[in-house]
Amino acid sequence: MSEYIEFQAEKRKIDGYFEDGYEISIITEDLSGMHIEFASPFAADREKVKLLLTTPEARKYIATRLLYPQVMY
Repeated sequence: MSEYIEFQAEKRKIDGYFEDGYEISIITEDLSGMHIEFASPFAADREKVKLLLTTPEARKYIATRLLYPQVMY
């Protein structure tokens, strides 16, 4: 799979979690990539979802979403 297609898949996952109302609770980074933990503020047990970003573009994209959350992408 080309890197651009991988980035598009990761971007769709990120956007999907934000659209579903999830918020980022933890971000860690290691040699594998960036690990992001999303939590749902609406669920009683604060349902958590983990996502691994491997492409540099996806890591830049999530940083941009954190800096400018009100802008629609």
